[in-house]
Amino acid sequence: MPWTYENPPAVAENWTEEEQRRCVDAANAVIEETGDDEQAIFACIRAAGKEGGKMKNKKTFRGPLEWKADADTTGQFTAAFATLGVVDHDGDVTVKGAFEEGQEAVIEPWNHNYGAPPVGKGVIRVDGDKALVDGKFFLETPAGLEHYRVVKALGDMQEWSYTYSIEEQSFGKFEEREVRFLRKLDVWGIAPVQRGAGIDTFTVGLKGAKAALASHSTATSDVGWDGPANGARVRSGENEAYYRRIFAWMDPEGDPTVKATYRFIHHEVSGDGAPGAANVRACTSAIGVLNGGRGGTTIPDADRQGVWNHLARHLRDAEVEPPELKAAGLSARDGEGEPDGETGDGKPSGLRPSTVRVRAEVDLVELGS
Repeated sequence: MPWTYENPPAVAENWTEEEQRRCVDAANAVIEETGDDEQAIFACIRAAGKEGGKMKNKKTFRGPLEWKADADTTGQFTAAFATLGVVDHDGDVTVKGAFEEGQEAVIEPWNHNYGAPPVGKGVIRVDGDKALVDGKFFLETPAGLEHYRVVKALGDMQEWSYTYSIEEQSFGKFEEREVRFLRKLDVWGIAPVQRGAGIDTFTVGLKGAKAALASHSTATSDVGWDGPANGARVRSGENEAYYRRIFAWMDPEGDPTVKATYRFIHHEVSGDGAPGAANVRACTSAIGVLNGGRGGTTIPDADRQGVWNHLARHLRDAEVEPPELKAAGLSARDGEGEPDGETGDGKPSGLRPSTVRVRAEVDLVELGS
């Protein structure tokens, strides 16, 4: 039920008018977003600053899963567990500097089962607008190994949560709404969980990765798309996290700091090279290439589903139903044979000039150059 300043939640009846106002705004925002009365009350209490002391809080996020090289023996992973500078589903904005660089954190058991021992440990760092944990599952313990296997098996369904206490906070307006700013946090632990509700976070990697990049939810745009122009604005010499915000596939054998390692550009890129919204037309066009349009794609067949998942998620975020992924080897013309110019190694092979032109067009779509 929505509350009003005249009729706030019962917990706020004896608070000051300012505290009631913050409570009502936060509670109604959560009700509108989730429909969960209990979470709305928690948001009300937090917004009014009534938590007190070192009370434990929890935020939960959903994100896809990727793998790097040797996870089966190391258990190592990197997870993005918070996004900075956005309003989350609790009505909070976590500001840059809220997380302590280098802080050690426990990897807690599934769903924060505090009755069981930790299943790993990690170190927190910040990269751009993401708070990351570089962690390691304890594969030498039965619980650590079980958690690793479950997280790996869940793949894109995996979600992450972290527990924390608030060291410093303030209240104010952000994007024309009342929010709480989390300015300094003490993270107690990070855990894989069954269900979450966060903003644009994801597991960056458990060593052993597929070439298709993890799907993620971002802003979307349906303006006209110019792949070569956007590709030309992509900066060179950046880290992998930067390129993951622009492309949907990377060559696992390539240099992750070189933009030519990546394909299927679909994010708009600003004049200074900053990644922007996922472009609906780019996503649709890229799925067309996966399905054999313009001669088909050069990436391995095993990676097509992962790339489609990435692009389809953006389209669904834009409330656009994604085109289905056709079986490998079928063209966009309802399966009329192999895509022109596609050989066993994904390269054009001495075919007619029109085939070479088609292959070049595919490179333009995938590389954005």
